[in-house]
Amino acid sequence: MDTISQTFAKHFASWDITLPEENLQSRSSGHVKERGWLIQFCFGRDVDGEYMDYYASHRMTSDRHMRLYESGTKLRLDSLRGMRLTSEDPVEDKRLEEEFIKINHGIAKELVEKGFTLFTMNMTLKAAG
Repeated sequence: MDTISQTFAKHFASWDITLPEENLQSRSSGHVKERGWLIQFCFGRDVDGEYMDYYASHRMTSDRHMRLYESGTKLRLDSLRGMRLTSEDPVEDKRLEEEFIKINHGIAKELVEKGFTLFTMNMTLKAAG
């Protein structure tokens, strides 16, 4: 878990945020609420090895949803979208709105399935469409 821990710490170095050692040792899910961030994380294993997924939300920036592998590989996962496309054509605008809501609802469902059940106000507004 050293690589995962170091990669995570590097991502949040500006805020001096690290993962709780007890969660790293036990590979148990948890969250960190520090310096305006809500960061939820969980551990798993797939064909590519051990990993940790995290979802980080801060009101001053876009959300981050990442998978960090012990091998050093990093994958960007879907995060809730904050803005949607619009159109002056009412029919097209309605379609774009429905697409935006559908995508965010799907992402919110995936987050809850991972156990990421803490939502900031911004996350809630995005998920609600």
